[in-house]
Amino acid sequence: MIGIIAEKEFRDYITGRRFILLLGFLLIVTLLSIIQVKDSMTTWGYNPPGGLKIYNIMWGVTHYMSLVGGIFAIALGFDAITKEKEGQTLKVLMSHPVYRDQIILGKLIGGALALGIAVIVTAVITLGIVMSVGITVDKTSAIRFLVYFFFVYLYLLLFFAMAVAFSVFSRTSGNALMWALILFLTVTIIFSTIAPIIAHHIAGEAPKPPEQLSQQVSNMSFEEMKEYEKKMKEYENKSKEWQKKYYKIMETISDFSPEAALEQISMYVMNPYMRSPEDIISSVQPERQKPKEYSISESLSFVKKEITFLIAYLVVSFVVAYFGFVKAEIR
Repeated sequence: MIGIIAEKEFRDYITGRRFILLLGFLLIVTLLSIIQVKDSMTTWGYNPPGGLKIYNIMWGVTHYMSLVGGIFAIALGFDAITKEKEGQTLKVLMSHPVYRDQIILGKLIGGALALGIAVIVTAVITLGIVMSVGITVDKTSAIRFLVYFFFVYLYLLLFFAMAVAFSVFSRTSGNALMWALILFLTVTIIFSTIAPIIAHHIAGEAPKPPEQLSQQVSNMSFEEMKEYEKKMKEYENKSKEWQKKYYKIMETISDFSPEAALEQISMYVMNPYMRSPEDIISSVQPERQKPKEYSISESLSFVKKEITFLIAYLVVSFVVAYFGFVKAEIR
């Protein structure tokens, strides 16, 4: 029975006008973002040794894909249950020999399969666009590209399940869509906006450097020079401590945002030279010595926390949708 319901939901999704229009919009946004990033790099004269790599392009695509993709996933799931309530078909369905968990699992699986088709289509077309603008994609880059879209798929599943959960607890599709969008905008836009404000408030003002020298170094006494060096050393230590505290608070707040987790994961998954925030510079600027190249497993180990948070959000969304429907009172 689960398979029958999942097949019906999957067929309804991929043949629906909503799915086709939203997928088309997602593809258009992806195309424009790739062209925009490529043109920006060309305009600023950025030309690394060996030419642009796929990770140079995809870092600018993830933000747009996470926003539009999240809305796409919500649009698929916000009326999964409410449309049955509003059409008075849920009671009819429940009158047949079918269990509640079969209904909700069938709907979740059907939606997951439809999202899978959307992600595959987006990945294939994105890869074609990237190669058409002159970016070489080798075997390693292709593997990382596939892993990248696997996490994009998990991200979309998260918001689809979240939308289904709101559909379970809402009386109308309008209310379900409203609450799903509010939560989506909160964890994607509001968190990233308030994070630096809260971090600055908690960390306090950044340490100020010592006053500029009022005379030439050559005219300073040995004692004055030693005193100035001492103050500069204290300033540097305080600045490092302040920055560590500031970015730690920013990171803690960002942990509540699946979108921030996806962007962090994408940076490490797509860029084989990415090891720490400092390595962002080494990966986009030519160096005399080539930075160390990490395997995909090593890159994934650098974002274990973000992956854990993303999966945890996904599991919670599915559990809430599942048990919410199983325990709900059907009227």
